Parts: sequence; structure tokens; C-alpha cells
Amino acid sequence: MFNKLFAPYLTLDAHIEAFQETKRGLTDKIITDPTLNKAAHEYIDSQTEFAKMLAHNFTDIAKYSMDSIANKWFPQNEEVVEAKTTRSKTAAA
Repeated sequence: MFNKLFAPYLTLDAHIEAFQETKRGLTDKIITDPTLNKAAHEYIDSQTEFAKMLAHNFTDIAKYSMDSIANKWFPQNEEVVEAKTTRSKTAAA
């Protein structure tokens, strides 16, 4: 139950969105000119995209690094598993 309700709020993207949404709200209160407000929102949107890109890159690098370390510490022997096929007598004949 906890994971389904709160897990989406614990991600980096959720934190980035919450922070950027706060900035948008402050911008709406401080900047009253519609043209400047639109420009400020576009700037905040570009900051959001950049922050999410950095967060995803960090996550990917961390996953790759941990997988590499785990494979060196605990090597896995790859086993080839052949699928068992059943042949009917009519198909073999």
C-alpha cells in the first residue's frame, strides 16, 4: 500500500517538479507582465528539462556502475538453456 501511494513522490523527477512548480508560483506572484511571465515560465521549463536530464544521466551511470561492480565481485556463469521442443509423430514422419 505504501509503495503504490508514495513511491511516485519519492523519485527525483517528483522532487524536481515540486521545486520547479514552486518557482512557477512565485514567478506568477512577482512578475505581473504577461510577456515577462511567459518568458520566465519558458525559462523554468528549460531548467526543468535540464535538471531531469541530469537526474536521468546520474541514475543511469549509478546503475551501470553498481552492475559493473556486482559483476566483478560476484561473477555469474552464463548458462545456455535450450528450449525443449516436442514433436508430434505426424510432424516427424
